[in-house]
Amino acid sequence: MSPLRPLAVLLLIGCCSPALAQPLAPPPVAAPLPPPRSLLGPDGPDPRDRPPPLAPPGSVIAPINRPDGRLEAALRARLFAGPVAASPAAAGDPDQTEWEQARATAQRPGCADVGPLRYLHNRIDLDGDGRLETVAVVVGSFACASGGCSLLVFRDVDGSLELVAENGLFQSPLTVISNRHRGWLDLTLPASLHGAPDGLKELRFDGRTYRPVPLPGTEGSSTGPPGTVVLELLPLPFERLGHPLPCGP
Repeated sequence: MSPLRPLAVLLLIGCCSPALAQPLAPPPVAAPLPPPRSLLGPDGPDPRDRPPPLAPPGSVIAPINRPDGRLEAALRARLFAGPVAASPAAAGDPDQTEWEQARATAQRPGCADVGPLRYLHNRIDLDGDGRLETVAVVVGSFACASGGCSLLVFRDVDGSLELVAENGLFQSPLTVISNRHRGWLDLTLPASLHGAPDGLKELRFDGRTYRPVPLPGTEGSSTGPPGTVVLELLPLPFERLGHPLPCGP
């Protein structure tokens, strides 16, 4: 027997025997995730700065087709003279009370002195808190001038309407767009200069009220960012626009 044969047999046995079981390596330990950033503080955006659940851009939400007594009272209180509460400093002093009331109402006419007025209104969640704000436009010779008509924005506070913004810039249509400032949706509307069309204006919330700013690139154009129309004056006779604003309930 050749001396190499036992060695060959041993090599054959070694190559064909099962391999010894190897222990499984533990999976690599994942690095811990960083803590989530706050969405309410300076480290993150306001969670309301997101596209709103509005109708598709280009849609028109028709004005509310019924009068609103609470809104009418809020409009009269803002536009016209009327009784005002005396300050604590004037308590017990009728002369002081009368003087303060006269000063507060000196620049506002009486409702019966301004001629017929009508209003259109709509409701939409502008600040993303789940409650609807009210946007209204008042039309009539007293409420309109070359720059536009009276536009007012109210929010609901414990069942009462609180004024957020007022200006005389309304020209049809008023559009809500998805951009936000201080958590409130931006508004756009046509602008005019001495009664002539002058592009668009954007109304931005500054933390207290809506401020108008020119919208660059819209000079001589009526086209702006896509949005949803919430107030629009149709070419109708005055008597058919919205609802009459009475001088009393």
